[in-house]
Amino acid sequence: MNLFENSLAPPTRFDVNFKLGDIPVRIHPYFWLGTLLLGLDLNQPALDIFTHLLAWVVIVFVSILVHELGHVLMGRYFGSSGHIILMGLGGLAVGSSDLPLRRQRIAVYLAGPGAGFLLALIIGIGFWIYNPPITLFILGSLFHVPVRLGLDTQIPPDLVLFIMSNVLFVNVFWGLVNLLPIWPLDGGQVCREICEHHRRREGMTISLRISVFTAGAFAVLALIELANKKPLIPYLSLGGSFFPVLFFGILALNSWQLLQFIRRVGPDWDQEEERQRAPWERDADWWKGGGDSWRD
Repeated sequence: MNLFENSLAPPTRFDVNFKLGDIPVRIHPYFWLGTLLLGLDLNQPALDIFTHLLAWVVIVFVSILVHELGHVLMGRYFGSSGHIILMGLGGLAVGSSDLPLRRQRIAVYLAGPGAGFLLALIIGIGFWIYNPPITLFILGSLFHVPVRLGLDTQIPPDLVLFIMSNVLFVNVFWGLVNLLPIWPLDGGQVCREICEHHRRREGMTISLRISVFTAGAFAVLALIELANKKPLIPYLSLGGSFFPVLFFGILALNSWQLLQFIRRVGPDWDQEEERQRAPWERDADWWKGGGDSWRD
């Protein structure tokens, strides 16, 4: 357990541990709590609350697990190893992007949303076979594109409609949000890699500025939609609730705080620990170089 994992998801006796093949998976108890709170709707009858919450937890669990599995499998294709942690309202594919080439790391970052889109496509085809008009209606509702239903359209049971809507919502809409250039989302990681490729030492700072602006803009859009009961930009709805305001606001604040930290300590902040380590600690084959005094 490294310090990064321990700070974000410290192990508890309530953790659920299992393996997908040889890929370790750990589920922190806050994952279940966060998922339940996110899906709770007190306006429904007690029985409907239970069944819908159960369906919601399964949908989120499978979707996020597939997302993180996409990261790990792409990392393994390039030679890295990784494991999965589900925590809070998201997950981590630890170690999957520990790769030497930038294009490899970018591929790993994109593989998570890509796995979700693939899952949505496969399940969406099944939904289309089951009920094409309803599937098209749900896809349209994700982006506030009106789709009319015919008088002879068969409306599925409420629970089935709930499952169809949320499977596509989580894997399509959340996947698109995750591609935004906001730190530490996958899109923010890709943005950092691109900025560092073009501007080297300034790349991280530039990517964080982009993150602050993007997250702040979406927080404002979500707040305007919440106040006006309709999106400011047609077909760009963020749900009309307070959650996206809080979500994007926190991401903007986190990016701004990290930007201030880097400005204080300098652009080589992430290399400080590496510079403090002895040469033989940084490179196990250091002694083979022949340049050390004790071998002369």
